[in-house]
Amino acid sequence: MRSSRSDELAHKTQAVPMYRRQQRQAIVIFALALCVMLLLFGWLLEGQYQQEIRSAESRAISRSNVVAEWAKGMLGQSGQALFTLAERVESVGGTGLNNTASIQYALESLAGYMPLIDELGVLNAQGRVWVSSSNNRHAGLDISETDFFRSFQQGKQQELVTPLYWSSQNQQFYLYHARRLNDASGNFNGLVVARLVPQTLIEALQQMRVYDGESMALIDANLKLIARHPMPTNGATVGRQIEDSATQQWLKTQEASQTFTALSSIDGRERLFHLQRVSHYPVLVAVGVDVQRLLAGWRQRTLVLTGVMAIIALLGAWGVRHYLNRLALSYQLQTREMRMDALINSLQDLIFVFDGEGRFRFIHAIEKDKLLLGSQQALGLHYQQVLPPALANTFDAIFHQVQQTRQVATFEYPLMLGQQQRYFHATVSPLASKTKYFEGVLSVTRDITDAKQAEVELQIAAAAFQAHLGIMVTDARGNILKVNDTFKRITGYSDEEMIGKNPRMFSSGHHNAAFYRRLWRSVMATGNWEGEIWNQRKNGELFPEWLTISAVYGHGGELTHYVATMSDISERKAAEQEIHQLAFYDPLTGFANRRLFIDRIGTALKELNRHQRCGALILIDIDNFNHVNDTLGHHAGDQLLQSIARRFGRMLRDTDTLARLGSDEFAVLIEGIDGSPRQTQQLAEHIAYKLLAALDEPISVGEESALVTASVGITIIADSQRSADDYLQQGDMALSQAKASGRRAVRFFDPSMQAKLLAKVKLESELRQALEHQQWRLHYQPQVDRLGRLIGVEALLRWQHPERGLVSPGEFIPLLESTGLINDVGEWVLEEACQQLAQWAGSPLLNRLTISVNISPLQFRENNFLQRVEQVFQRTQAPLEQLKLEVTETLFVEARDDARDKMLSLKALGVRFSLDDFGTGYSSLAYLAQLPLDQLKIDQSFVQQVLESKANAAIVESTIALAKSLNLDVIAEGVEVEAQQAWLMAHGCHAFQGYLFGRPVSVNDIEAAVLAQSYA
Repeated sequence: MRSSRSDELAHKTQAVPMYRRQQRQAIVIFALALCVMLLLFGWLLEGQYQQEIRSAESRAISRSNVVAEWAKGMLGQSGQALFTLAERVESVGGTGLNNTASIQYALESLAGYMPLIDELGVLNAQGRVWVSSSNNRHAGLDISETDFFRSFQQGKQQELVTPLYWSSQNQQFYLYHARRLNDASGNFNGLVVARLVPQTLIEALQQMRVYDGESMALIDANLKLIARHPMPTNGATVGRQIEDSATQQWLKTQEASQTFTALSSIDGRERLFHLQRVSHYPVLVAVGVDVQRLLAGWRQRTLVLTGVMAIIALLGAWGVRHYLNRLALSYQLQTREMRMDALINSLQDLIFVFDGEGRFRFIHAIEKDKLLLGSQQALGLHYQQVLPPALANTFDAIFHQVQQTRQVATFEYPLMLGQQQRYFHATVSPLASKTKYFEGVLSVTRDITDAKQAEVELQIAAAAFQAHLGIMVTDARGNILKVNDTFKRITGYSDEEMIGKNPRMFSSGHHNAAFYRRLWRSVMATGNWEGEIWNQRKNGELFPEWLTISAVYGHGGELTHYVATMSDISERKAAEQEIHQLAFYDPLTGFANRRLFIDRIGTALKELNRHQRCGALILIDIDNFNHVNDTLGHHAGDQLLQSIARRFGRMLRDTDTLARLGSDEFAVLIEGIDGSPRQTQQLAEHIAYKLLAALDEPISVGEESALVTASVGITIIADSQRSADDYLQQGDMALSQAKASGRRAVRFFDPSMQAKLLAKVKLESELRQALEHQQWRLHYQPQVDRLGRLIGVEALLRWQHPERGLVSPGEFIPLLESTGLINDVGEWVLEEACQQLAQWAGSPLLNRLTISVNISPLQFRENNFLQRVEQVFQRTQAPLEQLKLEVTETLFVEARDDARDKMLSLKALGVRFSLDDFGTGYSSLAYLAQLPLDQLKIDQSFVQQVLESKANAAIVESTIALAKSLNLDVIAEGVEVEAQQAWLMAHGCHAFQGYLFGRPVSVNDIEAAVLAQSYA
C-alpha cells in the first residue's frame, strides 16, 4: 500500500508541467476559435447569448459559494463561542448558584469580542435566564413557553439557529443562536443563547464587491430578508417577507441549491438567481444578476459589427480567462491533495478509514510490522475478519457508539504482534456527508507501548520510593536532594532540616574516620557499599541501621547521584538478643539452660584434649520440691528456685557455669582444673558441700519460709573421648544414687552404676520379648490343710531365659510394673491358670483344687480390667468357684470404692478373693468389713518369727482372731518347720503354705503329688 501511495504522489508531482502546457493550449485554442467565430458570426451570436446566460449562472454560483462560506464562518464563530461557554458552564456544575460571577465575566468577554453577538445568556432547565451579558439585565426572564425553548427541552438537538425574531422591546429583528447544556448524566440542563444582530451581517456583506446589476442577500427559513447588498432604494428593510412560491417549494426539498430566473420582489427587476443553503443553519444565500444589464452588450453587438466582434473577442477572452481560472482551481485542488498526502505520509500514526458497513477503505502505516494483515489484503474486508475476536468486539461497540452519537470516541487496547504485546491508543471520528448521512469512521491509531512501559516504570519507581525502606538521594557532592517518608520517620528530621545538607549530620561518632574511608573507597571502586552502621536521630538517640549506598552514573560515565537505602534494625537487634537469651538462658533464674550447658561441656572437652585440664560436672536435685509446689503453690516454687539459684551463684567462681536443667535440677560445670583426677574429685566434693551449706539457712518465700535440702551427683571430666551426653548420663546415675541414699547426700559416679544400668536396660529389652518368644512359665506351690492334704495351689510366674535360665521374680516383677508390661503378662498368667482349672475340672482327683493368682494393683486399676478378665473367663470356660484372686493392701490406698466395685462384679461370677501380705501395709483395718474378701493370708515375715518374737506372735494371733470374727478363712504362708505349724494350729489356723509342704513345682509334679496322696 505504501508503494502505491508513493506512485500516486509521484504522479501528482508531474501535474505542474502539465498545467503549464494546458495554459498554453488554452490560449492557442482561443486564437483559433476567434478566427472561426469571425466566419460563423451568426452562429456564434446565438452561442454568445447562451454563453452569457451560463456565465451569469456560474458567476452567481461562485459568488453564492463565497457568501455562503462567509455566512457559515460568521455563524460558526457564534457556535464556537457558545461551545466554549457551554463547556465553561458545565465545568462549574451547571446553572447552580455558585460561580455566577465567573460566568458573568465570560459572557461579557465573549459578547465584547464578537461584533455579531449583541447579547449572551444562560438559561436553566426551567427556561429562566440564569445570567446574561449587558449587566445581567435579563436575569430571571422566563421563556419556557416558547417553541424555541421547547424544541431543546423535548428533543436531543445540541445546537439551533432561529429565523428572525421581532423584539418588541428593542423594535428590531434578531437571530438567536442556542446550544444545549447537559448535566453529568447527559440530561437536559439548560441553554446558552446568543442574540445575533442582522446589522452586523449587513455591514459585513457591504464590504464585499458586487458587479453592476448583481445583488447578494441573506434570507431566513421563513423567507424574511436578513441582509442585502446593495440595499434597495425602495425602503426594503430587514424582516421583509419575500413572496415566492417557487422558493417555498424548493425549501421543502433536501436540495442544497437552485438556479432560476424571476422578478425580484425587492426591486421588481428580472434577475437570474442562485439560492444556496448555508450548511445546517436556517439561512439561505441569494445571489442575483440583472438580466437586462447582462444582455445589454449582446444587443449592442447586433447593431454594430465591430462592436459585436469586439464584444465577441472580449467574451472569448473572458471565456479563456474563466477556463484558466477553473484550470488554476483544479491545479490548486491537486496541489492541496498532494500536500494532504504528503502530510498523511509524514504521520507516524496508523490511519484507517472504514465505510458505513465497517469495511477497510484506506490504510496508512509507515511501519508494516504494526499491521496484522497487509494493506492490500485488508482493503475491502470487514474489521471482524481482520481483528482478533476480543479486539473486534471492543471496536464493534466503539463503531456503533460513533455511528449513533456522531461524536469522537477514544479507547486503548493491547495487541499481540508476533511474539510481542504492544499497546495502542485509537481516536475514532465519524465521517458524514453534507446531508449528515453516516459514511463511516476515521481511526487514528498511535503506538503507546513505550509510554505504557514508561508509565509502569514510573509507578514502580514511585512505589519503591515510598517503600518501608528509608531512601535518600544526594548529588555528586553528597548534598541531600530528596528523602522519602520512611527516612524522615526513622531519623526524626523534616525535609526542610535535611534538603541541601550533608549526610554527616546523622553521624553518631560510633565509627572512626578509617571506617568511613573504607566505606567510600568501596563505593568508588565497586559502585556500592552495604553494611551495618550506627547513626543518630534528631533527638540524639543512637540506633543501628542496615545501609546500602549506590553510585549513579550518567550516559557519559560521569557520577551524577548517590542513592542510599536504610532500614532501622533496632528491633531486630533487640530480637536477636532476646532470642539468644531465650535460646541459651533459663527464663526463670537467668542462668544457663541445658543447651548452653551442653555447649560449655563441649568447650571443656576441647580444653581437656588440648591442655589436659580436667573438669567436674555436679548435678543438684532439690529434695521433695513437689511438696513446696503442692503446699505453697507454683509461684512460691518459682520464687524458691530463684533464691536457690542466687545462693548457688554466690558460691561459685566467674569461670564456673551454673545452669538449671529441669524443674528442680541444677548443674555446675567446673572446668580448667590443673591437676590429677583425684585432686579434681576433692575440689568437686568441696564445692558440692559448699552448695549444700548454702541451703542450710531457711529461704523466705512470700510470707512463708522454707528449709530445703538437696541431693548431689558428681562425675569427673577426665576423658576427652566421651561426649557431653555421656557425662550428663554419668551425673544422673550418681544423682540417682544420692537420692536413693536419703536427703542431703553426695555421690560420685562409679562405673559399676553404669554397668547395673546397662544390665537393667538389657534385661528390660529381653523382658519385652519374653511373651512373644513364649519364655514365661507357671509353677505351683502347694497349699495344705491341718492334716497335710493338698487343697489348692498358688500360681507363681517364672521366666525361663534362654541364656540365664530361670530368672528370679525379684528381678523382673518390678520391671514388669515400671514398664507397664504387667497388664499383658498378668492376663497371660490368669488365662494359663484358668485353662489349667478347665483341664482339672474333668478329673475327680483334681477338680477340688483351687488356684490362687496374684493380681497387681496396677493391673487391677486399669479401666478395661473387668473386660479383659471376663474375656479370659469366656475363652477358657474355667470353673470360677475354684479360682482365687490374691490382692494386696496397696490396692485400697487409692480409689477404694472403684476396687470394691470391681471385686463385687467378679465375685458375682463366682470368683473368690484373698488378701495377700496382710499386716504389712499402711491402710486402716476398717476396710476389711467393707470389702468382699474370702480369705486372709498371713505374711511370712510374721509367720517365721512367731516362735522367737512375742510381738509377731501377738500380731499373728490377732490376725487369726480378726479373720474368725469377720467369718474369713485364714492361711499362713512361709511355714518352714513343724514347730511353726504346730503353733499356728494351736492358735486356730488350719491352712498352710511353705517349704515345709513343698516348693513351687511344675503342674506335672502337682498332679503326681495328688495321685500319690490318693493312693496313700
